[in-house]
Amino acid sequence: MKRVLRLSSVVHMIVLLAGINAYAQVKFTTVTGSKEVGRNEYLRINFIVENATTVDHLTPPSFPGFRVVGGPNQSSGMTVVNGNVSQYEGLSFVLQPVRTGKFTIQGASASIDGHLMHSNPVSITVNATGSGSAGNSSGAGSNPFFQPLPDPFAPAPEEADKDYLLKPGENVREKIHKNLFVKVEINKSTCYVGEPVVATYKLYSRLRSESRVTKRPSLNGFSVYDMVDPNNDVSSVEKVNGKTFTVHIIRKSQLIPLQAGSIDLDPMEVENTVHFLKGSRKSQRSGRGDIFDPFEDDDAVTNWEDENVTLETKPVTITVKPLPETGKPADFTGAVGRFTLQASLGNKNVAARGEASLRVTIQGSGNLPIINAPDVKWPGGLEAFDPVAKEEVDRTTIPMSGSKTFQYVFNPNAPGSYNIPSIDFSYFDPASGTYHTLHTDTLTCKVGPAIKNSSPSSSAASNVSSDEGAAGVFIHKHLEWIFAILILSALAIYLWRQGLRVHKGEEAGKEGASPERDGEKAEKAAQAEPANTDRSGLPGLSGQSFVSGPVLSTAPVVAVDPLSHARILFAEINYKGFYHEINRALWKAIGDKVDLPASSLNKSNMIKKLEQRGWDNASILMLENTFSECEINIYTPVYDTYNMQQVLRQAELLIGKL
Repeated sequence: MKRVLRLSSVVHMIVLLAGINAYAQVKFTTVTGSKEVGRNEYLRINFIVENATTVDHLTPPSFPGFRVVGGPNQSSGMTVVNGNVSQYEGLSFVLQPVRTGKFTIQGASASIDGHLMHSNPVSITVNATGSGSAGNSSGAGSNPFFQPLPDPFAPAPEEADKDYLLKPGENVREKIHKNLFVKVEINKSTCYVGEPVVATYKLYSRLRSESRVTKRPSLNGFSVYDMVDPNNDVSSVEKVNGKTFTVHIIRKSQLIPLQAGSIDLDPMEVENTVHFLKGSRKSQRSGRGDIFDPFEDDDAVTNWEDENVTLETKPVTITVKPLPETGKPADFTGAVGRFTLQASLGNKNVAARGEASLRVTIQGSGNLPIINAPDVKWPGGLEAFDPVAKEEVDRTTIPMSGSKTFQYVFNPNAPGSYNIPSIDFSYFDPASGTYHTLHTDTLTCKVGPAIKNSSPSSSAASNVSSDEGAAGVFIHKHLEWIFAILILSALAIYLWRQGLRVHKGEEAGKEGASPERDGEKAEKAAQAEPANTDRSGLPGLSGQSFVSGPVLSTAPVVAVDPLSHARILFAEINYKGFYHEINRALWKAIGDKVDLPASSLNKSNMIKKLEQRGWDNASILMLENTFSECEINIYTPVYDTYNMQQVLRQAELLIGKL
């Protein structure tokens, strides 16, 4: 049986695979690489039909505000899951803006399985400057990740998967090795502490396959900021050794190193199911040489063959240099990049005991997210609180750019004129290898008399309000001490009650108890009282005991559960926070136990230390699996409560073993 799509006035679609029925729902969608582009950038737009049996007369829309510089390019593929076959066919164009503004591209139309369908419209904003998310033709020299636009007259991208045809006598493994691989690219191999490094994990393919990330790199030793949403499939076309590959970006992140030394990027593993088409001819056709001849020949005999293969990126080492000590300012706190500094008062005139604010803004490019608030030398008579930070950072630029604003709230106690001294901010510029210190102007705040009400009732209310305000300031300034006193008081009451219960038990044991039975009763009482009771309230989860061996004193041992916060996140159904917390708790627990400096605390050294402590292979494997589960699920959009419960139990066992 064969199916041939009729030509439309603009473009024809690829014929569907013969003899395969799709069971999933038919979808017709419009997909773009970005919703915002620059005037000199390019935009790829795709019209995709999924799970259709026949597709006729696919007609693309007009493209207001754009001109077509590439396409139409056709692509098709299939997936097989539990015996159910899903197919897709796509039509793509490469567009270039002709003017700035906001434009709506209507959906394409097609006759799909005998019904007229339309894909969804999309809105695109064209800016005068680049968006940072698309390749800029005018900025190729300054952008190390610029990819030139593919030649619009080159063969269509779908020809990159011609190698899915398996010829007689071809070696399957060798063919996969040449046409499917993963690699990690970094924009620099040497940097300073705090200087961002961009790591891009890519999958290159000329085959038809489904791929799934089974092991994500932990990236320990870095603060990680993703530049691309891991849930989006960002793809492009590249040529490697003269052959065209479809390239999928698995992950692209800016890594900010936290300590000096050589740091190895853990490998990423990708599991692939590759589909090969094997065919033989009963009759020969001449003259065409079309790769889709097997589907259009009634005498062709074809069948699909699947091959599973796991790919892994090669190890990459980043050498992190310590920041120089020479010339380091006393107020330097780790800012690396290029910045400017501004400071202003929210209100230069304020009444005594009123509320005023100071705003300090750091703007530029570098490790903005980890910059700390500058120190302010407050003059006497001003009561200041801890600042609140707000950042506006574009993580798609290299390095990250934007601003970070710190707002300090303060209360003047008495009327007068107060001068806030110049605020200093120091940073290290990795380009020049030197430190720089910025200064603000001295700011003057004029404080008038406190506002008073004339009526007695208003005066009394004002006094109460002032007293309450003073009490609020006192509580805010001594909040940590108040919490500490409350916690210690609660602990003292708990210990007193436990001691009272033990005392009552001893008194009861003395009445009618023979000396030879005292040891047996004490042993039974110890067995009846668990070392650690699960108070999480979560069904099916048991608390991990961290106290073992005989109890030598009557004072109770209070075990601090390092997984208590993870249990709370589980109960709150905070999936991503849960896996982050499990990963953090395991690293902290192991770091507290193994004798390793922070610069050497990585997965490889950690496993060696645990093996020296007598850990068996099963425990090591459980630890590695738990880390992998956390790393994978942090970036997985679909979560399984049962899986979370299993990960929590494994973490309990591992921390208990420590």
